[in-house]
Amino acid sequence: MDPQVIAAVVASPTALVAAAAAYAAGRHQARGAHLGPVDAVRRQHQRDAYAAFLQAAEVYAYGTRRTVTIAQAHAEITRTGDTSNPAGVNARAVVLRAEAAERDDALRATLPVVQLEGPEHVAILAQEVVSAAFQIRLAARQRDYSDAASAQAARDEHVHLTKAIAAYVTAARDHLNGDNAGQ
Repeated sequence: MDPQVIAAVVASPTALVAAAAAYAAGRHQARGAHLGPVDAVRRQHQRDAYAAFLQAAEVYAYGTRRTVTIAQAHAEITRTGDTSNPAGVNARAVVLRAEAAERDDALRATLPVVQLEGPEHVAILAQEVVSAAFQIRLAARQRDYSDAASAQAARDEHVHLTKAIAAYVTAARDHLNGDNAGQ
């Protein structure tokens, strides 16, 4: 057989395989070029949703912290000239904490966006933050914090809230940074 014919016969399957591989690689690259910006936009929307929820959670946690409401109450009462009224400070702190506990609108407004953006494990942890905040809200309506057990219960509720926030932050950060171990 002619060497040129043999070369053509041998080269044809190799050329077909090379062409098929090049076609597949081109499709894969085109898909990546299309999905890359879509993924980047999606990731930014998740980041914005997670950050808005976190900010709302942190503001709520700070505003409902017993030490913060006591300091606010002390400052208010001191401004009126009454410097030695622990019962008045405590009573005002109870009111301030109850008012702060009612201001969970931002927290509840940002939760659905996190739930929509997902993934599910991040949404579940966000829901746990809202549930912990709800417990503080309910307790703030019922307690006067005048006894040690009541004050300890308030601290425990706040610890539960801050732990829920920390778990949410860890899961959200891991997801955004590409650690899919929690999924």
